[in-house]
Amino acid sequence: MRLLPAALAMALLMGNLVPGSGLSLESLLTNMRCKCIKWTAQVINLGLILTIDVTPPGIHCRRKEIILTLKKNKKVCVAPEAPWIQLLIFKLTQRYVMPGDRTTGIEAGCSPSS
Repeated sequence: MRLLPAALAMALLMGNLVPGSGLSLESLLTNMRCKCIKWTAQVINLGLILTIDVTPPGIHCRRKEIILTLKKNKKVCVAPEAPWIQLLIFKLTQRYVMPGDRTTGIEAGCSPSS
């Protein structure tokens, strides 16, 4: 009888260990602090990326997390320090800066010379 609780606990612990490179546990476990357990720095074909989710560090997780949703709903965690992802995010933020955004230093309706 004492073996049953120990076996159940072991099964639960082993069931949560999922191998993989750049694996996101967001869909598996919702109460985890960090969504990523492994990161990849490999370049991913831009044609495969559907969405980019950037989560800044906070009380939930000390590390900045970048989760890419690929075609077929596969989620991949990318190392935030990977040069290719930094360049991609920089280019996307430059392309989609809204007028009056404080990150540009230029307010809507004002020219840079005024």
